[in-house]
Amino acid sequence: MLRRILTVITVIAMTTNSYAIDPVSVTHWDFQVVNADGSSAYSGTAPVVIEGIVLNSPEEWLDPASDINAVPYNMGGEWEMFIQGVDGDHAGTAVWIGQNYGNLGGGDPGYTEQEWKDELYRVNRDPNTGYIFHPGDLVRVTGKHLFYAGKRNVNENHKSIDTYDFDVRLVKPAVGLPMPESVTLEDLVDATNTPIFDDSRESGCEFYQMQLIRIEGVTITNPTNFGPESTITIADGTGRTFPVFLCRGEGFSRYNAPTGKIDVIGIMDQKAPTYPSQDLTKGYRLLVMNYDGNGQVLTHRAARRGNNSADVNSDYQVNLYDLAQMASSWLTCTEGLDCD
Repeated sequence: MLRRILTVITVIAMTTNSYAIDPVSVTHWDFQVVNADGSSAYSGTAPVVIEGIVLNSPEEWLDPASDINAVPYNMGGEWEMFIQGVDGDHAGTAVWIGQNYGNLGGGDPGYTEQEWKDELYRVNRDPNTGYIFHPGDLVRVTGKHLFYAGKRNVNENHKSIDTYDFDVRLVKPAVGLPMPESVTLEDLVDATNTPIFDDSRESGCEFYQMQLIRIEGVTITNPTNFGPESTITIADGTGRTFPVFLCRGEGFSRYNAPTGKIDVIGIMDQKAPTYPSQDLTKGYRLLVMNYDGNGQVLTHRAARRGNNSADVNSDYQVNLYDLAQMASSWLTCTEGLDCD
């Protein structure tokens, strides 16, 4: 009990922050407004306060491992949480932090290994209770922001000093993931297979950006690409295709690609090309965090049927395969979580 009390006190101390300008409350819809060329039309400069439902486990998306010599870009560990608006706030926002900012100019060296672990510990937990955030939690984020590659993100402005820290707090646990919005490829790409960009966000990829969507009745055209941190292409039979990025979930290694017509559930993302030239109306993709091998829907349903906790690989029986999987991860701790 004493250890838990000390843990909560530590987290609260690590999240103390004061801004030169008072944060302002914004909706995701207003925060993500864009111009005709795809650049940000949001004019606010103050830190923001924004609420949303957590859509992902950050470690299934980006590698949080502490490594200041990592490549590419020498970014080291990264952490990113996607949150989707509620109560008619039809948009979402990414909340990002990186370990090493030294390669980005300005003289900021980023975080040492221990400082990075402390930051991960902080952003993964509610500072008041020590509760670890999960997909489906309603949270409130307060922090500074930047626009990059087609969307405005809450982040530290690439500064490792405490006054640039963002803050994530629990509003209500386990409210559940939003119902994925049903979308067709015709909603996302035109007859020439070009992504539909509408700066009014009444249609096209911008309308669905940073939200959970469901694309029905598609096939995977390049199943040999199926695996962690790779891109597959889905097609609807009309000549329209769309890229799907498979993230870091173990299911992409454990199971084969689903065949035939399937549905895909994921987060609409944009990473607009910035080199050698920038086009902020391109770069849309669907992010799928993990796959549970169900064969019908490319998604991660998290908890599967069955009540035997020893069934590690969720195949409904306990055998040496479960033991092998457990042994392969023996004493491994998820970066930023408390495994003592």
